[in-house]
Amino acid sequence: MTTHLRGSARRDYVTLPWGRVHYRHAGDQDAPVVLMLHQSPLSSATYEPALAPLAARGVRAVAVDTPGFGMSDAAPGPWSIPEYARAVWQIADAIGLDSVHLLGQHTGATVAAEAALQQRQRVRGLVFQGIPLYSDEERAEKSSSYAPGYTPADDGGHLRVIWDRVRWLYPTIGAESASRQVAEYLSVGPDYAVAYRAVFAHRLDTAALAGIPTLLLHGGDDVLNRMNKEVQAAFPDAPLTVIPGGTDFVAEEQPEEFASALAAHVRAHAAGAQARGTAPVPLSKPLYTATVEAEGGRAGRVRSLTGVLDLPLSRPADRTDGDPGSDPEELFAAGFAACFRSALDVAARRRRTALATTTVTASVTLGTTAPEDSSGPGRYGLAVALHVSAPGVPADELAELVADADRICPYANAIRGNIPVSTQVTGKG
Repeated sequence: MTTHLRGSARRDYVTLPWGRVHYRHAGDQDAPVVLMLHQSPLSSATYEPALAPLAARGVRAVAVDTPGFGMSDAAPGPWSIPEYARAVWQIADAIGLDSVHLLGQHTGATVAAEAALQQRQRVRGLVFQGIPLYSDEERAEKSSSYAPGYTPADDGGHLRVIWDRVRWLYPTIGAESASRQVAEYLSVGPDYAVAYRAVFAHRLDTAALAGIPTLLLHGGDDVLNRMNKEVQAAFPDAPLTVIPGGTDFVAEEQPEEFASALAAHVRAHAAGAQARGTAPVPLSKPLYTATVEAEGGRAGRVRSLTGVLDLPLSRPADRTDGDPGSDPEELFAAGFAACFRSALDVAARRRRTALATTTVTASVTLGTTAPEDSSGPGRYGLAVALHVSAPGVPADELAELVADADRICPYANAIRGNIPVSTQVTGKG
């Protein structure tokens, strides 16, 4: 078992505005990617022994040193969890990663979850190797007393302080692993709790992660194994895989078992993002089914099985004043507008932005898609125009929310690449 900082995996750097970021990786370029985020104040060396087993199982594993940890340069100042999460996507872009599975352990799990909220469209799945879901009381207590740091001493006494802390946290790990951790603590510096404080100050919106394929995976002796009840309540659809005898460092203690469980999850959900835009994407979790029956076509009637919807239909060309009939385009526009408006709320919640009075107007046009004199049966198609108005939201901020909503809205995802959609945004300024 190799637990030292260097290891045998390929190691590279990318350069970003705050400095260089170190990462180690293994696996084929075309394989599904798992981007691995370590716990604090350690490094990607935690995952070194599992990288080759993951590659052997058809997964491209990329383990990153969080900025300020391991062999990555420090951030310009103390970062919040959203800032660490934004850095994850900057790092992924610099490496050339598009859609990924995100695996995070402890601090890394909190960062991974927030990163998924920021760019959900790029996340094929999540793996939490222990995610800290602290109560407000726990976060306050830990903020005041956890990880107090050390003071370098001429006689090297601070080395004993670090060693004793590592041994207090992980009394059963081997001396080689503990020694590596001492080196990792020293590489960060006396204030090694900077990312801890970001976790304690952060409230994670676990409900907003619903629908992302998620696996709970950790060793049976992981220090956060005690939180299984809270974590399973927050992620009720996520299977829990506990590797017996494994500590926080199960990836180096039992790399084959760890890689097998992780690779199975990654492969099972690898097709999701790859399929977008090229093939129908199966639902991983059906949430609701609406059933409507139609009689008589465009001059008939539609009724929902719930009885709530019961409308006559009429052809627009035949419609007279006072005609109560609707039509498929009008119904589609109503559904699209309502769905997109709801997607805006989700986007605003993920960005922690308050939406004032906001309306979405959808116009759906029916027309032909081929010249009338072309051979074969006539072809018809649709075009959609959306107008989003939010007078209280700055125009540039509203444009970003609309772009996020376009990736969230199931109507927008269903027609993408099939129907032309134009969008007009009216905000403040």
